[in-house]
Amino acid sequence: MHILHVLSQYEVTGAETYAAALIACQARAGHRVLLVSDTLNTPVEAEYLAMGIGRRTYPQRIHNVLALRRLIRCRCIDLVHAHSRAASWVSFFATRFSRVPLVSSLHIMQSPHLSLRLFSVYGEQVVSVTRNIRDQALRVLRLPGERVHVVRNGVDCERLAAAPTRADARRTLGLPEEAKVVVLVGRLSGKRTPVAEDAVSEVFPRVRRAIADARLLVVGGMKMPASFPALVSETNRRLGADAVRHVGHQADVRPYLAAADVVVAAGRSAIEALVVGRPVVALGEACYVGIVCRETADRAMRTNFGDFAERGRPDPATAAADIAALLRDRQRSEALAAWGSAFARRVYDVRRVWRRLEAIYVDALTLRSHAHRSATAGGPAWASSI
Repeated sequence: MHILHVLSQYEVTGAETYAAALIACQARAGHRVLLVSDTLNTPVEAEYLAMGIGRRTYPQRIHNVLALRRLIRCRCIDLVHAHSRAASWVSFFATRFSRVPLVSSLHIMQSPHLSLRLFSVYGEQVVSVTRNIRDQALRVLRLPGERVHVVRNGVDCERLAAAPTRADARRTLGLPEEAKVVVLVGRLSGKRTPVAEDAVSEVFPRVRRAIADARLLVVGGMKMPASFPALVSETNRRLGADAVRHVGHQADVRPYLAAADVVVAAGRSAIEALVVGRPVVALGEACYVGIVCRETADRAMRTNFGDFAERGRPDPATAAADIAALLRDRQRSEALAAWGSAFARRVYDVRRVWRRLEAIYVDALTLRSHAHRSATAGGPAWASSI
């Protein structure tokens, strides 16, 4: 197939890294892949075309629809896969009155706009990265349940397996071998901002009081509040040591994950840390899952490791106690790391995800072909949409 992926974003997100891992798998399977997005910061095995998909003025959206129509026709695209609501909107109108189906991935909870209740733009098939997101889409968007599927985040386990050893990573990053290192990894913008701020100013100082040589590396921040560096400085001043280090956005987080004794993360960052073989404390923008283990695995999967659930900021003392407990108990940490790596590889390997998506693509092609024939034969107007 010739597949077109459409994204709308201005910094690295889980949707971008998900698409990159999926595209690599599709390219290895012999498919031709093209990607359209506002920006792109992750290397992909596909041709990339910049387009203002995330700009939502109606003149820009009309321009995007017409541009995608031309692209689909000129490049002989067989299927479009959209990765955001804005991407689904323009992709839906670009694919109507054609044989080209649309598959939409839901990476976040969808806003309950009246327009989406009245008119779906998500295409022939919809995939959700968690059960919570699927349940919300069925309830709020009223999408037909038989066309909304849970397909987990796919990560490139082979690439992550090439992470350096703990000792090598620490030498490269200038970290003492004996230090207790906590790594907080993820975006620092939007709804993640208060989570990161609390982790730095409220959670970590409690960890430091319990573990005297604990250090915190904050990895992320392509976009962040202007006040965040000052927050780090103020926390270090309160602690009387340079215990918190903000290293900024990193194109390759593997050395930082490998150097960690404990990783604090949510979403795909948590999954990647598990694959690398590090114990994870899941702290997301929606809820606190805690130490990822057999007992919390189901909740971690349903909430995307804390990003999608009931709202509520965690108790800093609880999060700090969990982190400190892992730092103290090396045997438990190693057992959790081994279990977590096997669990993440079994559930989130992108090759497994692609096999599931491939079947959904085939269903979308079949549905679109039938709808197109019905519409061109004078069938009802709604026959060409979901």
